[in-house]
Amino acid sequence: MPVELLTEDLDFTPECERALLEIFARYDKDHDGALNDTELQAFAIFTNGHEFSETELEDIRNYLKCTDKRWLLKEGFLQMYSLQTASGDSDETWKDLEKHGYNRDLILRKLVFGGSE
Repeated sequence: MPVELLTEDLDFTPECERALLEIFARYDKDHDGALNDTELQAFAIFTNGHEFSETELEDIRNYLKCTDKRWLLKEGFLQMYSLQTASGDSDETWKDLEKHGYNRDLILRKLVFGGSE
């Protein structure tokens, strides 16, 4: 049985949060704590097979925690997955975690990267 992604209070379990933050860090190439447009699109391409649309980018910028430059913060990245997972789409969250090398125990089995190394 896989580990849980969320607690009863709909917060991420420590294992899930750790995995998501590790994935975020892979794409934060300049280590500034935010994903700029290039970093965010690298995440989208690897995870979904295509870039975020302009509408999706605007939704991210308008509704998730971003910098003054409108770059997605770690907190916004977690918020994005929290909204997805808590809304009942945990299968999509699992798909993303597995795409990034995690198994259903949230153990990193294979380190994989999207975008340029």
